[in-house]
Amino acid sequence: MVEEALSNFGLFIDDENKIRLIDPERVTDSAELRDECKDFTDNVLEFKKIVDTLIEKTEEYSKQVEVARLKAIGAKNMLKSSAKYREFEKQQLQSLIKEKLVELERLRTEYESLQKTEREQNEKMEQLSLKAA
Repeated sequence: MVEEALSNFGLFIDDENKIRLIDPERVTDSAELRDECKDFTDNVLEFKKIVDTLIEKTEEYSKQVEVARLKAIGAKNMLKSSAKYREFEKQQLQSLIKEKLVELERLRTEYESLQKTEREQNEKMEQLSLKAA
């Protein structure tokens, strides 16, 4: 009954029989809420640390991926250029082979001509040595 009369004036008696301005149940609820808020804040800070670490690792991996991508592009370009160079070199060698074949044919013709000339000269020398004998 005393408690009800005091509560009408906004005063409360706690378990220790002390007069309070706030209802003891609300004080307990407030303390629990404060503790839960602190836990929530701690959890949010921990989550922020985890997210920051994740972002940092992701950025590191993205840099590594970018380096690997650039290396792959460079290797691809080198492969293309070496293929083009090999094709160019092949064409040059084919051209050189054609030139050498033409020269070989010219030398063969010249050789056959020289052999014919030699035979003719040998025949004339035999004719002249037969006439001289």
